[in-house]
Amino acid sequence: MNSIDNSKRTKRGIYFLANDTTFELTIAFLNSFRCYNPEIALCMIPFDDDSQKIKALSERYRFTIWDDSRTLEACDEISRKFHEHTCGAYRKLAMWDGIFDEFVYIDVDMVVLANINFVFQFLLNYDVITSHSNYPNLQQWVWKNSIFETNKLTKEQIEFSANTGFIVSKKSAFNLKMMTEKLSAAEELRPHMELACMEQPLLNYYFITSDCRYTSLVVISWLTGCVDIKFEKWGGESIGIAYKGRIYFQQTPVFLVHWAGSWQPTRFDEWWYKFTKRLGFQTEKRNVRFFMPNKRLWTYYRKMKPTNDKNI
Repeated sequence: MNSIDNSKRTKRGIYFLANDTTFELTIAFLNSFRCYNPEIALCMIPFDDDSQKIKALSERYRFTIWDDSRTLEACDEISRKFHEHTCGAYRKLAMWDGIFDEFVYIDVDMVVLANINFVFQFLLNYDVITSHSNYPNLQQWVWKNSIFETNKLTKEQIEFSANTGFIVSKKSAFNLKMMTEKLSAAEELRPHMELACMEQPLLNYYFITSDCRYTSLVVISWLTGCVDIKFEKWGGESIGIAYKGRIYFQQTPVFLVHWAGSWQPTRFDEWWYKFTKRLGFQTEKRNVRFFMPNKRLWTYYRKMKPTNDKNI
């Protein structure tokens, strides 16, 4: 048998961004991810300094912790160009200066329902792949309508409008130095960005104004007619029947369920927590919505115990 030249192997891995505020979400994400992806390398990028509880899970879920503070500080500085405060979501920009040659980024307000290795095949033809793009209803989460009046971007560039909760890319596609050099041009479009979605408009700007080949799983499916591509599904809509961590009666294969915008506690949740705490039923504040849609699926993975379990 021929020996394998390790120097020619592509180093692949997964990044996720978390802090202790998202502890409940992160547990469900990690349980689901390791259920279907037990071996692939996993790296946590701290959303901010309030991340000690999450970092303590590194051995249990077999992930490393990003330790290049200078790169994270550079990302924080970029975030302050677009917000009046430091926004940890911009630390996603660090990934292109990270440890993996090919990587996937996944938001922790998701559960993973399949092995994700299938997505790396698309890096043969593309440099950046998101889950969804080119849907008219996605533009509102990236650009304000005034973006068309600037004549800075083409109609096709604006229509790409991808969700950046799931990204497949190569380290060679971008780097922080390149992003910093284009920052002034990006800042000119700040009034036309939907900054409630934090880093999403800026990342879209970098994708569509670069020389990289960008697309989404949805577009690949449209172009190729491939019916085997698995998709991300928004947790706020009907996803089929959830039973024991799986989805049944779903027309398209689903490998991610994403609760973007539908997991944050409401005023009712705040009131319910205070009320039950007075009655002695609550000791720790939950950070997910009491009536979160499709919560049965999420709860299954939140309550799942890893093989080297300790109480979480």
